[in-house]
Amino acid sequence: MDNVNYKYNDINERYKRLNHFTILSISIMAVVVLAYLWLKLANGGINKSLVYGVTAVVAAASIINGIINVKNKSNSYLSIAAAIDVYIIYILIGLQTDATFIHYMLFGILILQIPYYRKRRMLYTTIGAIVSFILVLVMQAVHGVSAMDVNAFCQAMLELSVIVGIYFAGKISIAFNGDALGAAKDEQERVNSILNDVLNTSNTVKNETARSTQLMDELVTSTKSVAGSMNEISDAAYSTAKSIEEQNTMTAHIQEAIAQTESKSVEMVSIADSSSESVQSNIKVIEELEEQSARITETNKKVTESMTKLQNKTAEVEQIAGMILNISSQTNLLALNASIESARAGEAGRGFAVVADQIRQLAEQTKNSTEEITRITSELNANSQDVVNSINGSIEASDIQSRKIYAAGEAFKELSNNMEELRSHINEVDSHIAELSKSNDRIVENISQLSAVTEEVTASADQVRNMSNDNLECVEKVKMAVDTIRRTADCSQNV
Repeated sequence: MDNVNYKYNDINERYKRLNHFTILSISIMAVVVLAYLWLKLANGGINKSLVYGVTAVVAAASIINGIINVKNKSNSYLSIAAAIDVYIIYILIGLQTDATFIHYMLFGILILQIPYYRKRRMLYTTIGAIVSFILVLVMQAVHGVSAMDVNAFCQAMLELSVIVGIYFAGKISIAFNGDALGAAKDEQERVNSILNDVLNTSNTVKNETARSTQLMDELVTSTKSVAGSMNEISDAAYSTAKSIEEQNTMTAHIQEAIAQTESKSVEMVSIADSSSESVQSNIKVIEELEEQSARITETNKKVTESMTKLQNKTAEVEQIAGMILNISSQTNLLALNASIESARAGEAGRGFAVVADQIRQLAEQTKNSTEEITRITSELNANSQDVVNSINGSIEASDIQSRKIYAAGEAFKELSNNMEELRSHINEVDSHIAELSKSNDRIVENISQLSAVTEEVTASADQVRNMSNDNLECVEKVKMAVDTIRRTADCSQNV
């Protein structure tokens, strides 16, 4: 089947071609219009400003269209820009001249819109053409440029009908193109779906036949192995019977070992229970130690607080003693001054001197007592600080002891949990031993049955070997048929 390159099936390629043709068409229209205007200007039958203005519009329109086309050669909006350019030139010439050939510009721009297959754009372009046509026609009649007779009226109606006819022709063409493209697309999708189904089926057949071939090869190999294994089975039957006798002896020894293990398991459960009770008792003792340690710590804290208060009171007593010592010193000084003054007074101050001397003696005694009190309070304060330090050390030791007691308690709890877990495992082992004993009994029964089955297997081995040879011939035939199917599937994929 020949490969055909449908270039314009791509919408961008189609728009490039249409834009090129549109630029060429409006360029030809512009050349004709400019030739008409400049020829009229040469004959003096037209205003210069109109010629210059239309020439400027044509130049600007050409530049704009060129820019649009250079930026994107497949830009479909170029047709809109071209239509606007044509309408502007048409209105400018139609309002200033009596040219009738310009109506064909409207027909041309409408025809150029059809291959773009834009229904809404076709409608808007047609409306613009009709509005421009009517505007020029009315303005020419108002300014007396064209005569309003039957011929002119019929010509105008015919031209308007042509515009409408081009619109409907374009609309029908757009509809036909949409239906054709839709039908072609649906048909292509249906064909692609059928081809995909055929290809999938072919791949499935190919894969399945390849797998079937592999299975046939494996079956051939297995069948040959079975045939060889039957000979080995016959030879092994005697050995199996001999092994059965040995297994009977071994199962008897296993039964004895199971009984001994069960007895040991019972003893282990008893030991685990005793250890668990001892651990629980130790846990209770540790808990009591924790409570006692907590009470001791609390008592030490209270003693520390009391000693701290005692130190504070002692400090207060020392302050008061200092004040008394100061007062006694001042009193002693005053008494000495009084003795000196009484001595100066002579006989009149003798009585006062005796009183002053007694006051001095009392002040001296007060000073001595105060110093003794200060010494005692200082010693008491020092002893209190020693007691506080000792109690703080005791508190620290109690904290360490509490942590150790707590750690020991946690260890005993973990040991208790481990003992519980051990006892659970021992019970589980004991249960498994019981099940093992039952299983051993069943093994003994099965060995007896196996002895009888072995004789039947020996008798059936020869029959299976003969059947394997027959199956091998059938498998070879099936393999040949599968190879034929696979080659057919390969041919279908190549097509």
